[in-house]
Order: sequence, then C-alpha cells, then structure tokens
Amino acid sequence: MHKELEHLWYLIDEISNDPSIKNNAIQAAVVAIIYQAESQGSILYLIERNAYDGHHSGQMALPGGKMDSNDANLHETAVREVFEEIGIQISTDQLSPLTPQWIHVSNHWVQPFYTIVHEKPIFTLNKREINCIFEIPISSLTDSSILTFHELVILDQKVISPKYLKNGKEIWGATAIILYQLFLRTKTKINLD
Repeated sequence: MHKELEHLWYLIDEISNDPSIKNNAIQAAVVAIIYQAESQGSILYLIERNAYDGHHSGQMALPGGKMDSNDANLHETAVREVFEEIGIQISTDQLSPLTPQWIHVSNHWVQPFYTIVHEKPIFTLNKREINCIFEIPISSLTDSSILTFHELVILDQKVISPKYLKNGKEIWGATAIILYQLFLRTKTKINLD
C-alpha cells in the first residue's frame, strides 16, 4: 500500500464503523466483473455513465445502483442492477464483498462486490443509463504509469486518494478506491495476470 493513502484507509474504516452514516445514507451496490481469460489474462469491465443532471454524470464506474424496496439485501441489489444495466446474469453466491464506501457528495452507502467469470460476457446495455463498456486488463491497473493520486475532502478532512488515467478516461473517487482495494489489497486472493 502506498504510504500516502494510510489516512484514507483510516477514514474509510472509521466511516464503515459509524452506523449513523450508513443508516442515513442511500443504500447501493456495485460489482467488479472480472473475466479470467486464459490467453489474455484477466479483464475488468467498467461502464461509462450517460451524461445527466446529477453527481455521477458521465463518470467511469462499476455497474450497480441503489437498493429497491423489493431487494432483500445488497447482494440482491447488486445482481438486479448488473442485469438491468448491462444484461449480465450473476447469482448472489458468486459475489465476494469488499469494504463499503460512503459517497459523501450524493450520500450513497455503496457495498462493492467482485465476481470472477470464466466465459466472456455478452453485454446488453441499458442505453438510457450506460454510454459504453470498457475492457481494462487488470495487470494495467497495477501499472504506476496510469496510477496517480489526488486530494479529496471527506468529512472536512483532506485525504490523498488513488486515481487512474487509462485510454483518455479518468477513473477517480469511490470507483478508483474500490479498484485500488480490489487489486492492490486483495491481490493474494485474485490472480492479477
């Protein structure tokens, strides 16, 4: 872990253990879908959201969204949202959780998951929400030439956060934190090549 991120991880842990933040936020879930291709290595899929009047307009993100009243839990939210946004059917038992993220600008409590698939997904995009899908080799996300850092303010505290610059696209905020967590903090559990 990069030393400059220590305060960010401390703050994330502090927020994760504060029930008043979670209980007063909009519950949501996202999923990092990893395709482990034998010949190409592992591929991660990111979406680019359409432009709209809101906090996450046009951003690079992981598929997902907010919990519906019909969802029993955030696992079900993740499965439903992935299917609605990109047409991929996964099951709740395929999901491995990561550390939740509070997105302060929109007050969303996001439970990130990852899943590994062994067949190349065939996507059906919800064009109302999703502009396009990007394939990113996982090995490139550990490449220092695309990993940079920037300053965020969370709960009135300045923290250094990861940011990725890939193929002219900027991946920042909660998505970059989740990717960093996924690929640099859990690399012993996932084959990154």
